[in-house]
Amino acid sequence: MHDLVIRDAVIVDGTGGPTRTGDVAVDDGRITSVGGDCGPGRRRLDADGLLLTPGWVDIHTHYDGQVTWDPEVTPSSWHGVTTVVMGNCGVGFAPVRPGSQDFLIEVMEGVEDIPGTALHEGIDWQWSSFPEYLDALEAMPRTVDVAAQVPHAAVRAYVMGERAHEAAPKGDELTEMAAITAEASSAATGFISLTP
Repeated sequence: MHDLVIRDAVIVDGTGGPTRTGDVAVDDGRITSVGGDCGPGRRRLDADGLLLTPGWVDIHTHYDGQVTWDPEVTPSSWHGVTTVVMGNCGVGFAPVRPGSQDFLIEVMEGVEDIPGTALHEGIDWQWSSFPEYLDALEAMPRTVDVAAQVPHAAVRAYVMGERAHEAAPKGDELTEMAAITAEASSAATGFISLTP
């Protein structure tokens, strides 16, 4: 007997194949059977005529600031998105040196037209390094999963300050950027599940 059986759903399996009607069984929190009659379940959900799909991943978002104050990551969660990926276009908010937060907000506002007033009011800046940023994100329960890429502009600004817009990095700066990126990449392996 399965832990859960979702009955008679219109199944979209994410492979690009045709939809089909059938059951989906779940055991120990994992899908164990898809299609046909999966047999009995301790819990049963009738999904007759309803779509059952894999999670929807939005691979290009700029929620880097909003995820620090909005546990629902709206409006994406309202539209069925289950995972957001941020740090796109090289912009984001970690790493950041104390006192240089405004610079990163201005970069985000300039590149992505996200209102700086919202970012100034919403972000609580409980981090300096990228791993600390991930820790701050993980501390907040939320309704979707979050994946964060290491934003190039933030790394450049962390190492080069305001010269990040004007000059090529020097050898020692490149070495520092590589170390920061390696630390951040190590901390951000794969998707970070933040759902309760």
